[in-house]
Amino acid sequence: MALRSLVFLAVGAIAPLGALAEDIHFCGPAPYYPSQYTCYDGNFLCPILYGQPTLRCGEACYSPDMYFCGAGDQLHLIATLGPGNPFTLQVQSSNPAINGRPVEISGLRFRVGADVQTSTWCYHAPPMYDCGSYSNKTILRPEGNLHVDVPGGQYWFFDGTTGALRATAAGKAAGEGRDRAGMGVIIYTEGYFWFVGSTYWLACKEPGAAAVYNIVAPIIESEAGCERIKLVTVLGTGQKGAYSYT
Repeated sequence: MALRSLVFLAVGAIAPLGALAEDIHFCGPAPYYPSQYTCYDGNFLCPILYGQPTLRCGEACYSPDMYFCGAGDQLHLIATLGPGNPFTLQVQSSNPAINGRPVEISGLRFRVGADVQTSTWCYHAPPMYDCGSYSNKTILRPEGNLHVDVPGGQYWFFDGTTGALRATAAGKAAGEGRDRAGMGVIIYTEGYFWFVGSTYWLACKEPGAAAVYNIVAPIIESEAGCERIKLVTVLGTGQKGAYSYT
């Protein structure tokens, strides 16, 4: 019951923010805004976080991207993603402009937004390398590499100085970041791409770009120009994303 009481207090604290935008509803005796909470069983409120409803499990609220509700209303962590399982990343955000959008590599940076497209380069040499066989999507693997064909591979990592989620250069001389590939995250199956040390990532607006946001770990001094988001994994089909990313 304590958790539910906390939720009710939170409603009162943030109610004025939505007063002009939507009508107040009631969940039992508690007022709430449907854009911010979900009412379960007519008397139990759970918050909507990063644009996604949390679910009820007994007297608790939980995110299905990290937990499942088991027997006796006990919460359990979902499984982490094992080696060899390619996946894409999707954004969860209270900002409709980026909520549900795929994360894509452009300029060797992980980005999201209406003006972002995965940037690739292909060496066409069929039957070994057929440029028409790739999905042209940004596909990662749990081991820290990207799902590509270029000899020597390509890797994903987060920059320990800037926080930026980045890709290495392609090929045998993959360059900066290869030694940190896949470090600093926990990857849940069809769940959170979890940055160790925080509960969120940042989507930081690219200066001068109308609809481009850079994905950044929250280790920077200021979050000005950024918004907090979640990243979730979507399992791939096995089709490789590209010959290489640029």
